[in-house]
Amino acid sequence: MIYTTSFSFSPSRMGSSWVPWVVALLVTVIRLDSSMTQGRDSPEDFVIQAKADCYFTNGTQRVQFVVRFIFNLEEFVRFDSDLGKFVALTELGQPDAELWNSRPDILESSRASVDVLCRRNYWLGAPLTVERKVQPEVTVHPERTPSLQLRNLLLCSVTGFYPGAIEIRWFRNGQEQREGVLATGLIRNGDWTFQTVVMLEMTPELGDVYTCLVDHPSLLSPVSVEWRAQSDCSWTKLLIGVAAFLGGLTFLLVGIIIHVRARKGRVETQLSGDEPH
Repeated sequence: MIYTTSFSFSPSRMGSSWVPWVVALLVTVIRLDSSMTQGRDSPEDFVIQAKADCYFTNGTQRVQFVVRFIFNLEEFVRFDSDLGKFVALTELGQPDAELWNSRPDILESSRASVDVLCRRNYWLGAPLTVERKVQPEVTVHPERTPSLQLRNLLLCSVTGFYPGAIEIRWFRNGQEQREGVLATGLIRNGDWTFQTVVMLEMTPELGDVYTCLVDHPSLLSPVSVEWRAQSDCSWTKLLIGVAAFLGGLTFLLVGIIIHVRARKGRVETQLSGDEPH
């Protein structure tokens, strides 16, 4: 038999991290009862698990404590503080629910966990959850090489922020743009941060200034990033300049290689000439 006890919390409702005395609660409640094997063909090895969750709404204004008991991946009985008792979810859990509900000490400990486990330890996890704030990084760039009078998408990429509550608005020459705005929605990075992209359909004209304004709880004031429409000539000059720089860098590297090889050849010739005959 493999016996495990797991602890968790619900991030979606600002959960609390597990604490040592939940071990005592679960060890008291979980047991291999004869009801699991009596009259049944049971596997030689099986897993019994318990999972304790604290659910919070509006801080600690409303707290729900739930312990789930699992036999070979199937939840068979649970304690729900909203009900104040154990509830059987399968036939296997019926004898255990009846037994535990008849034990005042187990019921008292389980009901008290709302305060002893959840409320008391809420603020231990709060700095890493409800109070955690990470500032976003904001960049603005067009989807394609911009050209005046041609439709394009302007992308405002907002990355690495927490919590997920964020407001992103587009402005053109100081006027908020509500039409032609598209968004990817929140994307979880898997490290307790989010990212999102808000796009604006636009047809740039010379001199237009587009602004992406981002407001987030981690910021003292909103962050704005601008993008200015330039003439096609300006973009052409930029591309030519980049190409010229790369070309010059390539010739420089080739010249250095040729020089090093030539110097190496002269040194080898001199050394061979100095050898005695």
